[in-house]
Amino acid sequence: MTSSIAPAGLVAAGAVPRPEQVDAAWIEALLLDAGYRVAIEALSVERIGTGQLGDTARFRLRYTPGGDPAPATLIGKFSSTDPTSLEVAAAWSLYAREVRFYRELAARARIAIPACYGARMDEAGGFALLLEDLAPAAPGDQFRGLSDGNAKRAVREAARLHAAFWEQGENADLAWLDTAASGQPFYTADVFRGAWPGFRDRYDAMLSDDQRRVCDALAEGYDVYDRPRPRPRCITHNDFRPDNMLFDDDRLVVVDWQSVALGCGAVDVAYLIGGGYTPEARRAVEPALIAAYLDELQIQGVRDYSPAEFEDDYRHFTFAGINVAVGAAMLVQRTERGDRMFLTMLDRHVSHVLDHDALALLRE
Repeated sequence: MTSSIAPAGLVAAGAVPRPEQVDAAWIEALLLDAGYRVAIEALSVERIGTGQLGDTARFRLRYTPGGDPAPATLIGKFSSTDPTSLEVAAAWSLYAREVRFYRELAARARIAIPACYGARMDEAGGFALLLEDLAPAAPGDQFRGLSDGNAKRAVREAARLHAAFWEQGENADLAWLDTAASGQPFYTADVFRGAWPGFRDRYDAMLSDDQRRVCDALAEGYDVYDRPRPRPRCITHNDFRPDNMLFDDDRLVVVDWQSVALGCGAVDVAYLIGGGYTPEARRAVEPALIAAYLDELQIQGVRDYSPAEFEDDYRHFTFAGINVAVGAAMLVQRTERGDRMFLTMLDRHVSHVLDHDALALLRE
């Protein structure tokens, strides 16, 4: 079934092809919609990436002379073939969110993102995006984390995104971005409480006492965590971590907009800092990164959000990465890398919660 927030005009009459099924005519049609009149003489495809909710490929193109200048390579992003991942994507309208972000919001977002050359969805829930190929920019890595310089660039990018849509939580034009009146987009009490027992059983031998204690407390006190924050809402990325960023010498580009929603900007900052470092490294750099985020918000024109208010929100969202680690692990296709990633995230975010005494918030 087509997502309820799928934008009109982008639902294809036929099925969106898989990467290996893409032909010259299909790419030509999307490029024509983007204003490029070309004829493709030859194309090749190679799979890239390690996404949990979709497949990614690089298309190499050779054009017939005489057409408009067009990119020689493109990145194609496609729906998953895993039934569980497809079910999650449909339930939360993840594919439609990404399509609509590029179509309706990207030009106003102030954040560095790839150019989008075309988008399609089909009635079965499949989707495809054709995006700018930013090679040789290299993707980040959740396990290695971020250098301090790249982390500072990342929090400033987050501030630009948040400032671009500051206090837009009640904007009717953005109603399609809403998830629920809750503490963290997507992750309700039912999601966490439903996922945690299975996660605990699956990874029992690899969990520490602190991890069990914090997750048990979050499950018990989730109704407190889930209360809406008394802050202006803006557009948030909600999976703002190194794996969803591309880096080169000059810039940082943010990708993977499937979980874009309305929320509190601190969710992206706490999630990035809590998950992007070992606990020891985070403690050393955390104050400087928070200061950089708040400084960029001021530069971007946000004047009504005090450091004390941000610190309160940031402490609250030390739990955000625990939600993602536990929830996503049980909701998407299981892989060896995914297991390692989710356990690494859980370890780092539990330390973040304990360092900020955030368990006390669940008893308020």
